[in-house]
Amino acid sequence: MKKKILALAIGAAVTAFTVPAMAAEVSVSGRAHMSIDQIDNGASGAAKDSGMDVASNASRLRFAAKTEVVDGLTAMMQLEQTINFDRRTNKDVFTSRDSFFGLKGDFGLVRLGYFDTPTKKVRSFTDMFGDRIGDARNMTKGTFDKRFHNSVHYQTPEFSGLKLDAQYSANNNADDELDNETDATSVSLTYKNGPLTVMVAQESQGAGITGGVTNDRKEAIRLGATYNVMKGMRVAAFYEDANEASNDNTVMGLGAYYDLNADYRLRGQYYIADESSAKNDGGSMMVVGIDRKFGKDLTLYAAYAATSNDEGAKFSVVGGGHGSSVTTVNGKDVSAISLGAIYNF
Repeated sequence: MKKKILALAIGAAVTAFTVPAMAAEVSVSGRAHMSIDQIDNGASGAAKDSGMDVASNASRLRFAAKTEVVDGLTAMMQLEQTINFDRRTNKDVFTSRDSFFGLKGDFGLVRLGYFDTPTKKVRSFTDMFGDRIGDARNMTKGTFDKRFHNSVHYQTPEFSGLKLDAQYSANNNADDELDNETDATSVSLTYKNGPLTVMVAQESQGAGITGGVTNDRKEAIRLGATYNVMKGMRVAAFYEDANEASNDNTVMGLGAYYDLNADYRLRGQYYIADESSAKNDGGSMMVVGIDRKFGKDLTLYAAYAATSNDEGAKFSVVGGGHGSSVTTVNGKDVSAISLGAIYNF
């Protein structure tokens, strides 16, 4: 009897040392997003670049874990990688998308790593065609739709619908220099009240040193809003004022989606870029599409997108978040038709 009691005691002690009090929640998820695209860059002769393409559009694989280490304090991590199903590129970096370590509690959220900036999120939450043809990034300054390297991010708790995000990068390049000449900041304020969400953000990036001379910083202000008119219908608006290399311009956009029923969704958006200080470089982009949803995990879609470019502009409808690419020519309009599938797991 004593031997059995001793054995049970030893077993309990071993279990106490090998099983944590609160095990981590570990998850694997991702997205497969493929499309068949027919693209025309509007040019002729040697500059013509048109045809069919098969594209992998920000397909991804994500590993995440979190643990409530003590009451009210959660530790978390995430590793996320772009998956190129079409093998267009081969990259050695595993964590090519949002990857971080963080702590969350009553104080808010703190993260360290590599992830979207608050300014980038203004575009992503208003964009009706993210990662598809007609992605709004085809019109915006791509400089302000990137992730920051070497970042620390703080998000406040929500107070009366308001939430502040602040992110700092000591060195926003992928190198190991410690001079902070390419440091960057991004700050946003978000307000939510029922069907209305509004975000305003400001971003500043150091451009480093060229020939011993410090380059001008790149600056942008963004404003975005969405409003749920009713169940199954949302409208969105976007505004950007950006200054990069002393070249200032503005971009404005409107978008909407409407659910015909539980299975079909119509969506569309229109963006316009004003002339910058370079002149004759404005343009516009129009895109419409329809989704066929199969539950929450699978969506098939069709879309058509087209640009109208001024003499000195060459805005595209692919490339911004979408895996297809095309050679653009000043003053030529680009168009594309896309049939795609999105599988979330």
